[in-house]
Amino acid sequence: THETIRVDKGSLDGGKKGAVVSVPEGLVGRVSDVTLHTSEITLLTDPTVRVSCEIETEAPNPPRGILSGASSEYLVLKHLVRATSAPPRSRVITSGFGGVFPRGLEVGTYISDGQVMPAVDFATLEDVFIRREK
Repeated sequence: THETIRVDKGSLDGGKKGAVVSVPEGLVGRVSDVTLHTSEITLLTDPTVRVSCEIETEAPNPPRGILSGASSEYLVLKHLVRATSAPPRSRVITSGFGGVFPRGLEVGTYISDGQVMPAVDFATLEDVFIRREK
C-alpha cells in the first residue's frame, strides 16, 4: 500500500514529477505523478521512499543513514553510520546526498535504534509547498 495524497495543483501551476514537497514543520515527500490540474504526492511515511539523512550532533561527522517510512507513527533510519554518537531527541535532517532532497530539511526527531518521530503530522496535513528547486 502506498501512502499518497493528491493536491489540486498540477503541471499548469508549474508542478513537476520528482519535486520536493514540504510544510514549515518539515519534509512531506515527493511528487510522484502530475496531471494538468493535480499532483500525487508520495508521503515520507511510504515504505518505498528513501531519503539520505543525518542526525544533528556536535560531531564533525554526524551519524548518517537512509530514512524510509515504517508506519504513520514513525520512520526508520537504516544503514546508520556512527549511530552510537546519536543522542536521543536529536533533530534528523536531509543530508543532501544523492541530489534528490536539498540539505537541511527537517525530517523528525531521533528516538533510538533507528526510530525517528516525524516532524510532520501527516494526519492533519492541509496545505503543502511544492518546491521549485533551481
